[in-house]
Amino acid sequence: MSDTFTVLRDCLVTEFDVPADRVEPGATLASLELDSLALVELSLLVEERIGATVSDIRPESTLGDLAAHADAVRAAAPAPAPVPAASTTLASSAVS
Repeated sequence: MSDTFTVLRDCLVTEFDVPADRVEPGATLASLELDSLALVELSLLVEERIGATVSDIRPESTLGDLAAHADAVRAAAPAPAPVPAASTTLASSAVS
């Protein structure tokens, strides 16, 4: 089981009160009785907790498909730009 699926499972159980025994990779979002508002909320939680924007969540999507899609989005995202190192001259003058 991927880390992404684990995050999805935890969100569904804690935020949407879905029984843990129903959260499996082959379960569809419709079978978990998530309405359209819950799907929007889930997409926001996925973005917040996983860092992947998944705006096209459909009721017939399986949790496994959703986890795989989120993983693919994250893998395709450009790496964040490196943070430049602080100037030692500036740091030295600030300490004085």
